[in-house]
Amino acid sequence: MSDYFFIRENQPTPIYEVAEEFEEAAFSTRFTYPSAPVPVIATHKPEQEYAIADILLEPEFAISQRLFDSLALEPLYGSNWIPLKLFDQGEHDFMMLQLAHEIDVICHEQSVFKRFKRGYISGMKTLVIDTDKLAQIPLYKRQMFRDSAWGFHTFFHKDIVDQIMRHSPTGIEFVAIENFNQAWAG
Repeated sequence: MSDYFFIRENQPTPIYEVAEEFEEAAFSTRFTYPSAPVPVIATHKPEQEYAIADILLEPEFAISQRLFDSLALEPLYGSNWIPLKLFDQGEHDFMMLQLAHEIDVICHEQSVFKRFKRGYISGMKTLVIDTDKLAQIPLYKRQMFRDSAWGFHTFFHKDIVDQIMRHSPTGIEFVAIENFNQAWAG
C-alpha cells in the first residue's frame, strides 16, 4: 500500500472563483505575496443547502484559517500559502496553496494513460507509482507535490493526511492512490 493520497470533495460545495482583477496574485507560475487577502466568490451554488467547508478545492486547495493555524504546513518544500477572503454566507478567512513542486514519480511502464503526448499525461486509467524513483527523494521533498508529467493532481503523503485528518475537517476526504478512479480524478 502506498503512503500517498489524493483529495476529493465529499459534500455539496459551490464553485468558487477569484475575481478576475486578482487572478495574477492567486494563479501564477511563481509565488506571490498579496498585500491583502485575495477575494473569492461563489459563482455557482448547489441547489441544496450547504455549509462552508473547512477545506476547499476551488479555486485551488485552500484551508480555513482556523484549521491552518493548528497545522504545521507552512514550511512544506516547494509551497507558499496566500490569504483568501471567501465571500459566501458571510466572510471567511482561508489560506490557499501555491505549489511549485513537481517530481517524476509515475511509473510510465505500468500505469495506463488515456493519452500520453510530448511527455504529458492527459487522463489516466491506472496509476502506479515508481517506488524506486520515490526512494531516491528525501521525505521532506515529497510530502506534497505534483507529478511533472501529470500536474493535474496533488499527491499528499500520509504524514500530511494524518495531520489534517486529526482535526476532522469538513468538505473533503483523502483517497489512497490505490483507489484512484478516473471518473473523479480526471
